[in-house]
Amino acid sequence: MNHIKSILLMLSLIIIVISCKSQEKSLTIEEAKLLCDKVEVMYTNANEEKVKEILDSAYVLYSPLFPTAARGIDAFAYNIKSNLRSFPDFKFTIDSFFVKDYNIYSFWTKTGTNSGPLGRMPSTVKSIDVSGFTISKVKDGKIIEEHTYWNVLEFYTQLGFQITPLEVEEENK
Repeated sequence: MNHIKSILLMLSLIIIVISCKSQEKSLTIEEAKLLCDKVEVMYTNANEEKVKEILDSAYVLYSPLFPTAARGIDAFAYNIKSNLRSFPDFKFTIDSFFVKDYNIYSFWTKTGTNSGPLGRMPSTVKSIDVSGFTISKVKDGKIIEEHTYWNVLEFYTQLGFQITPLEVEEENK
């Protein structure tokens, strides 16, 4: 009889744990849409106020453009200001998104004309139209971490850059 009571108690606890877990609040579509709208303004206008408003102080960005993660709000703010110097007509548009738990999965497009220096390189006066995908992790209403995926080679090709293969010397046989 004690064995049956123990099993029933264990099953009751499991049911309680599962029901509590399923009631955890996740990010709503409305909350995600509001964040996505702010992200568009932040990127398009290099808006530092929006950076502070929507990014957590421990923000981390993983991007194929950077060899290591960009960490912190200041690093990100520098990145978007530099971007606007290189592409004064820059436009960032979130084409679509979906939400799961506290993650926003967004498909986006960035466009602009390179009429300012790109790092240490002079402007090419060529236009870009590049699409990508970002996973944004949200904590307490702010984005804490992002992983972006986009074709950097396509970006540089649209700017007129080319890949030049290495010249390999043939060995004398």
